[in-house]
This record gives sequence, C-alpha cells and structure tokens, in this order.
Amino acid sequence: AGIALFQKDFGVLSTFGGVVNFAYNIRIQEDSNLTFATNVGAYKSGINAGNVNVNFQDPALDNVPSSFLVTASPSINYGTGYMDFGLTLSNVATYNFKTSTLLEENAEKGIQGHIMYTGYLGGYGFFGESRFSALGKTEFQKDDNIISGMLMLTVPKGIWAQVGYNTIYGASGGIGVNLTPQLAIE
Repeated sequence: AGIALFQKDFGVLSTFGGVVNFAYNIRIQEDSNLTFATNVGAYKSGINAGNVNVNFQDPALDNVPSSFLVTASPSINYGTGYMDFGLTLSNVATYNFKTSTLLEENAEKGIQGHIMYTGYLGGYGFFGESRFSALGKTEFQKDDNIISGMLMLTVPKGIWAQVGYNTIYGASGGIGVNLTPQLAIE
C-alpha cells in the first residue's frame, strides 16, 4: 500500500491531488508470483486565485472551468526470479464530481506494458549484495505513445537511488531511505 500527494502549477492554473495504491501478491511457485494492484487518484484542477495578479477584472479567467476528478487504474504483474511482466489499464474509469458524470473521452486513458529485470551485485562493503533493476515501459494513449525507462540501485543499508527518462516528461532522478522495513521516504 502507498500514498502520494502532488501539486502542479502552470501559470495561474493549478492541479492538486493524491494517489492511493494497493497491491496483493499471490505466490505461485518459489520463484514466481502474480500481483494484482490498483491505483485510485483524486485531483482538483482550476484557477489558483493566489497566483492571479491583475489590476482589473479579467473575464477570461472567469470562464476557466474547475473540476474534481477521481480515476482508477488496475494492474496485473507476473514475476519470476529475475524478470517481471506487467499490464496496466491507465485511467480506465474517471469520474467528474463537478458534473456528476463518468468521463467517456479521456486523453489520459491508455494501456501500459512493462518489462523489468532485477539482478544482484556481489561483493562486500557498502554496495555488497545490492539489488539492481532496469525497467522498460510503454503506454499507448489515444493521442500519444509514451516510452520510458528507469534504472534503480537498492543498497542493503536501506538506501536507494534511481534515474530515468520519459519521452513526455524527460529525465528524472530520485533518492530514498527506508525508515523502517515498511516505511520509506524519498
């Protein structure tokens, strides 16, 4: 299970929301498993009045719609000792609370597929027995096809780092630390 909060600002437009995810893993054999998961996201979009700085009333700003949406994305993943294969139905259902309707045309709706390899580094010292993962992912949407990749290194001391690239969002990176066996911060 996990939770994430985010805010994106584009000039006077703002989107604030969060994502909650839950996954359930079924062990098939000693080195293979099947995981079912879902992400539920909720976000509010509209004018951020705190970012509006005008000397007179602008009627164009009054016509910008605001919305509160909730979306669901179910997933399935099959994993072996070193490889994972998965499929996600991104934003398969999106509900607009402002209009009380289920969105039928959603440009963010798509199908994602991924392949991931996980290996281990031998040796001793700080990086001894570290885990290395490489992930390739593609998403097919109505108007876009997105390709991305990520590399991640997890050190047994509870520290991890990742770098990636996405054809829409560009380069990314992150570092994190495990506070407890069940809780991490990044």
